[in-house]
Amino acid sequence: MDTAGRGVRRLRARALPLRSRLVLLLLALLTVVCLAVGLLGQAALDVFLTRQLDEDLDQQVRRTLRAGVQGPDDPAERPDDGPQDRPEGRVAWAGNVSARLVDGHVVEADVIAGNGAHEALPEEDLGRIEALARRLGDDAGGTRGTELGPVDAQLSTGGYRVQAVDDPWELGSVLVGLPTEEKQDTLNSFRLASAGISVLAIGGTGLMGLVLVRRTLQPLEELADVATRVSELDLDRGEIVLPVDAVRTSEDPGTEIGRLGHAFGLMLGNVAHALTARQRSETRVRRFVADASHELRTPLASVRGYAELIRLTEPMSPQGRTSLSRVESEAARMTALVEDLLLLARLDEGRPVVAVDVDLLELVVETVSDARVTARGHDWRMRLPDEPVLVRGDPAQLRQVLINLLANAHQHTPEGTTVTAGLAAEDGWVALEVADDGPGIDPQFLDHIFSRFAREDDARAGTTGGSGLGLSIVEAIVAAHHGTVTVDSTPGSTCFTVRLPAAAG
Repeated sequence: MDTAGRGVRRLRARALPLRSRLVLLLLALLTVVCLAVGLLGQAALDVFLTRQLDEDLDQQVRRTLRAGVQGPDDPAERPDDGPQDRPEGRVAWAGNVSARLVDGHVVEADVIAGNGAHEALPEEDLGRIEALARRLGDDAGGTRGTELGPVDAQLSTGGYRVQAVDDPWELGSVLVGLPTEEKQDTLNSFRLASAGISVLAIGGTGLMGLVLVRRTLQPLEELADVATRVSELDLDRGEIVLPVDAVRTSEDPGTEIGRLGHAFGLMLGNVAHALTARQRSETRVRRFVADASHELRTPLASVRGYAELIRLTEPMSPQGRTSLSRVESEAARMTALVEDLLLLARLDEGRPVVAVDVDLLELVVETVSDARVTARGHDWRMRLPDEPVLVRGDPAQLRQVLINLLANAHQHTPEGTTVTAGLAAEDGWVALEVADDGPGIDPQFLDHIFSRFAREDDARAGTTGGSGLGLSIVEAIVAAHHGTVTVDSTPGSTCFTVRLPAAAG
C-alpha cells in the first residue's frame, strides 16, 4: 500500500502543469486536423489529377487510332488534321507510350523521347505490355471499339496511366500510356507544402496558445499563490490576518474561473471571520484566566497565612492539627495551580522571551541535585558532555522545563526507578533528554499527553499533587523558544526529548 502511495506521489510530482497539458492537447488536436486535411486534400488532388490524366489519355488514344501507332519521323510529313482535330486538353507528348497488339502479341511499340522522336521500348517492357493487354482484354468480349482501362502500370521508363482499345478498322488493339511522373511530382509538392504549412501552423498555434492559456489561467495561479500563503500561516495561535483582499479576479463571474475566484474569496472571508471570532474568544478566556489567577493569589496567600497563624497561636487537638495540615496542603496545591495557569496565560499571549545565553549543563546539574535531595526514593543520574551547552532563552523558564520533566518522572514512577537527564549538541541543535525505566505510558494517552489537565490516571495523579499542567507548560515554554518536545514510551522505558536551537558562536 505504501509503495502504491509513493508511486502515485511520484506521478503527481512529474505531472505537467495545467497550461502545458492544455497547450499539448490543443497541439495534438491541431495535428490530427492538419493530418486529416492533408490526407483529404491529397486524395482530392489525386482524384483530380487522375481524372485530368485520363482525359488526356483518352484524347491521345483517339489521336493514336487516327494516326497509327507510329507516324512519319519528319514532322513536316505528319498529317495535319487542322485546329479542329487537336485535343482540347493537355497531351504530354514526351514519354508517351503506344503499342499495337495482334492476338495478344506486341507487333509495334515505342515511346516518344524528349526531342519528339519515337524510340522502341526495351524488350523487358514488351512482356509487361502483353500481360497488361491480356488482363485488359479479358473483358473485351471481342467487341470492336471497346475501351479497356485506364489503369496504372509500371514500365522500365517509369509509371504510366494505360488504356487499351480495340482498333475498329484493323485487327488487334491499341494500348496507349501517359507518364504519371508529373502527377507524382505535383502530389509530392502538395505533400511538402502541406507538411510545411502544418508545421508552421502547429508551431504558431503552440506559441499563441501558450500565451493565451497563460493569460487565461493567470487568475488560477494567483489563487494558488494565495492558497499557498494561507497554508504557510500558523493558524494554531495568535492573531491571523488572511489575504482576503488579494483574491481579486478580472474574470466575468459567469465564467468558471470567475466563479472559482468569487467562491474562494467568500471562503477566505468566512475563514477569516471564524478565526477572528476564535481569537477574540481565546483572548477573553486567557484574560479571564490571567485575571482570575491573579486575583486568587491574594486570598490563597491569606488562607495559608491564617492557617500558619492558627497553628502557632491556637491550641488544637490532634484532629484539628490534621485538618489544619490538610487546609495548608490544599492551599499550597491551589496556589501552585494558580501559578501554573497564570504562567500558561502569559505564554499564550505570545510575549517575547527574554533571550540570554543559558548554560543547560549548569541547569541540569542544579535541578538533578535538587531532585536527589527532595526525592531520595529514585536513582537520579546524569549523562552530560564535558563542555558547556549554550542556548538562547529565559533561564527561569528553561529551569521550569527541567523541573517539570523531572517532577513528572518522579510522580508517575515507583520508588527505585532510575531517572537519567542527558544533554547532547548536534547540527546547531541541543537535545535535552529525561529518561526513566518506569512502567511506561499508555499508548492511548500519548496522543494528548501535552494537553492541559491531561492525566493518565486521575486517581494516582490526585495523590501526587500534580495539577495536570506540568507537561503543557513544558510544551508552551519550548515552543516559545522555537523548539520541540516529543515523547517515546514503551513498557520499561520512557524518554522526553526537548530540542532547542543552539546559541550562535
